[in-house]
Amino acid sequence: MKRFLTWALLALFSGTAVAQTSIPETPVVRFLRENPRRAAFNTHSYEFLPIQDTPAPKGYKPFYISHYGRHGSRSDWGGPQYRLVRDLLAKANGQHLLTPAGDSLMHEAAVIYELHNGMDGRLTPRGVREHAQLAERMYHRFPEVFKKGCKHIRAVSSTTPRCIVSMNGFTGRLMSLQPDLDFDLDTGEKYYAYIARGENSTLTARTNKALAEYRKTIEWDTETVYRTLFTDPAEARKLIPDAVAFQNAIYDCARVSDPFDIPDNMFRYLPFGNVVKFHELNFLSAYLNQCDSKLNGEIRLPRAQELVDTLISQADAVISGKVRKAADLCFGHDWPYLGLVCYLGLEGVSERYTLEEAAANWLPSWFCPFAANLQMIFYRCKKSDEILVKFLMNERETKLPALEAVQGPYYRWNDVKAWCENRIPKTQIVAHRGYWEGNAQNSIASLRKAQEFGCWGSEFDIHLTADGVPVIHHDRTIGELDIQGSAFEDVRVNRLANGEPIPTLAEYMAQVARSRECMAVLELKPQTTTEREDELIEKCLQALQPAPPRNVPPEFAAFARRQEPTKVVFISFSHHICKELARKAPGYTVQYLKGDLSPAQLHADGINGIDYNFSVFYKHPEWVKEAHDLGMTVNAWTVDDRKDIEAMRDLGVDQITTNNPALVREILWER
Repeated sequence: MKRFLTWALLALFSGTAVAQTSIPETPVVRFLRENPRRAAFNTHSYEFLPIQDTPAPKGYKPFYISHYGRHGSRSDWGGPQYRLVRDLLAKANGQHLLTPAGDSLMHEAAVIYELHNGMDGRLTPRGVREHAQLAERMYHRFPEVFKKGCKHIRAVSSTTPRCIVSMNGFTGRLMSLQPDLDFDLDTGEKYYAYIARGENSTLTARTNKALAEYRKTIEWDTETVYRTLFTDPAEARKLIPDAVAFQNAIYDCARVSDPFDIPDNMFRYLPFGNVVKFHELNFLSAYLNQCDSKLNGEIRLPRAQELVDTLISQADAVISGKVRKAADLCFGHDWPYLGLVCYLGLEGVSERYTLEEAAANWLPSWFCPFAANLQMIFYRCKKSDEILVKFLMNERETKLPALEAVQGPYYRWNDVKAWCENRIPKTQIVAHRGYWEGNAQNSIASLRKAQEFGCWGSEFDIHLTADGVPVIHHDRTIGELDIQGSAFEDVRVNRLANGEPIPTLAEYMAQVARSRECMAVLELKPQTTTEREDELIEKCLQALQPAPPRNVPPEFAAFARRQEPTKVVFISFSHHICKELARKAPGYTVQYLKGDLSPAQLHADGINGIDYNFSVFYKHPEWVKEAHDLGMTVNAWTVDDRKDIEAMRDLGVDQITTNNPALVREILWER
């Protein structure tokens, strides 16, 4: 699969092929000119720079360190690329076409291919050394934490071998420096769930769409490489007709030279302008997917919350004295690391850029090289109960611009916690009948658009035909046709405004299964009799356990995640339906819609949620707190005006159902 993706990526790089114009001197370009090896971005090995510390406020001493580190230098997934460069140049060499530069590149590509040895993602010896050196620098930088404090250190790792080996390299060096330290090392799937959480399919799809448009604007230099590597450029073109794809393969060789301890700068074989663009396309994908970008930040940041909450709770346990530790060490990956530092809002890395702004200003290998790390250093003073914290991003003191520092880079821990607590909205967005703007309500296309937009959930309405088929439609009638009194075949011949046939619940669930993230909010419409309502309930519960739908990727086909109570919400105006769902589907969220009963009355029936028109909450604002105190969820529908959205947000409802998801997102995330 990875080999297929490699070749597919090559095809994506092929764009306008002309002699390149001059490169604007942006901060990123100057950054690469200073050290061209930085063009490797997230495969750039760690730069160990001199350490400088601003003195702490008087009387404050470090006592605890919370650390998240990316694994060290590793091999990449470019085996086919390295072989491609080696073999094409060897073939050219057989035809006596190589210049000295071409001959040199041929041998270096062969070395990289041999060192890779078919082992994708393997930590290299350099990666182990990086973590050992980081541990030693931390130890000597904060001797009070290790020599004078508690000797216990807790370390957890992603289950990925390169992270486990990085953890061992780091803790092994600490142990060699101070043998009386006590280590607790661990790994496992539950840790992986928060340590390694990165982008999802929604983010990736949005980013890929933006980058596809951006690639169309790129002009590639396709002449220089032939003159640099070959004695006869015309003959070389016959052998290698796609200059851009070939240069991208060279770029892939060059970006792993550091991890394999190859001293030469292999980017020298490529025109500098092309290096800038290859580097740009690589890091822009990461920035848009993982950081607080203007395109995706509102979707990405919430995915870092569990990791942030874990680090906060670990620190609080030490501060309170409930747990005695010198440090919590966490070893993971690049994408979760970027999500973490952006959630915290650290200076530089978390700037909110458009794609074009990021291309010019965001310094990727400065923020996310191999062994990238965040160290939160905690300080206390005997004369004060106030805890201070300093952030070191890749060992450099880094400010948190949203907060006022006590002194230099030192911040009040309570201020940091309050900032993190309010970093992302607590209220979620539910698309009403899908995101149907420019489309059709309750259409599969509107559901797909809600998923692509990154809505927390998408609501849809379910009726039962006379012959027992659940179908998706808001009104009970289609023209003069009564859905509940008609056979499915008579309902099916009708079309939605976008031309789709009236969807069945099974068809809708097939699209639901294509997204791991977007909640399915099933509104079961009241029926003419309780018997029919019971039949509708049974049909809906059966829909949560379908056979794998056709043409759905295997990883989504089982629909296992959608069977979980955390992925489905039931709503209805029928009190009977809600009571029966609460009885038959324990653990699922069931929200009553009508607005005529208090949370306490519904709670007595076993119903665990309310979903009322926003006007009800103007009359009974106390019902939001009452519901929350009872452990119930609260949704407000259908909220489309700014003042009402702001009012529901301020009341603290859990979800807002809306016809305008974009406006609700804008208001919830007003910065």
